[in-house]
Amino acid sequence: MDPSEDSYFPTQLEFGEAFRSAFHEFFGDEKDLQYELYDLKSEGSGPKAKWATFSIRNPLGGRSIVFRFDPDSGTFYAMLKVQVIPGEEDWSLDSFFHKNGFSEIGSAEVQNTAGEWLFHSLARHYLGTIFSNCPRILEPDYKLEP
Repeated sequence: MDPSEDSYFPTQLEFGEAFRSAFHEFFGDEKDLQYELYDLKSEGSGPKAKWATFSIRNPLGGRSIVFRFDPDSGTFYAMLKVQVIPGEEDWSLDSFFHKNGFSEIGSAEVQNTAGEWLFHSLARHYLGTIFSNCPRILEPDYKLEP
């Protein structure tokens, strides 16, 4: 399929590029940190079938941050995923930031004020907060509970 025929394709490109460029702005080259960056998308039909994700993964630390956007509903979430035995814990970054006093605003407030630079605003909010307050959040020795 020609990408120009896919109305969702520009959204996916903008979403992934916004988070990738913000990551590089704040943290530099992911290879220097031994992190992995991933862009994924789904193009199915029906409710919640279309989405874009951007993941930052520390394979040595068993932690990932996943940003996900559903273009049909406009919903967004940011989660820290921590591998534990026997599975995985999900931590809402909005709740984590608020609880630790890193930020009073969440994705809904960012979306309301972002305008046409929605994904860049979301990326700068989340990655800037992490860079300023918890840059080692993906490291296994970073304590999530006080």
